[in-house]
Amino acid sequence: MPLPPEHLLDELATTYLKAVASVAGATIAVSRDYGIDGTLQRIIKAKNEKSKGYKFVPDGFSVEYQLKGTTKAGFRDEYIEYDLSGRSYDLIVQRHALATPLYLFLVCFEGNSEHWVGMEPKQLILRASAFWWKESAAPTKNSSTVRIAIPIVGRLTPAAIVDMLFAAKARFE
Repeated sequence: MPLPPEHLLDELATTYLKAVASVAGATIAVSRDYGIDGTLQRIIKAKNEKSKGYKFVPDGFSVEYQLKGTTKAGFRDEYIEYDLSGRSYDLIVQRHALATPLYLFLVCFEGNSEHWVGMEPKQLILRASAFWWKESAAPTKNSSTVRIAIPIVGRLTPAAIVDMLFAAKARFE
């Protein structure tokens, strides 16, 4: 039995993020609770004094995210329009400057679920694009949704994840 489309979107969005984060050298801890869907941590190579070799460990600086998979984003020339719930909007824009940074990761799929995943003899194709958004602002007065504009240049790439994690660390240097 196939998953309902909204559940499939969630699973594929998580898969997309895991692939991009892995290439960035980061791990994901999925929480999906209280408006936070997960945490990204950068993994570093550190000297292991006991064995005189190396080990891989989290560097201790992380970012949190809300993850949305959607077919309802409006692509414009230089930005993407998306209707974010008022609660999610407020969680992101009201995050205290000293708290762990909180981002929206928006994974966009085209309307027909039959085209979201392609299976070829030598490759698996996930037909989606992802973007990130983070702002500081006053809470919304709208109780249902807030239309946000995400710049197209805010593409969620391995380099963007590395930049987010370095920025999280730089706050304390």
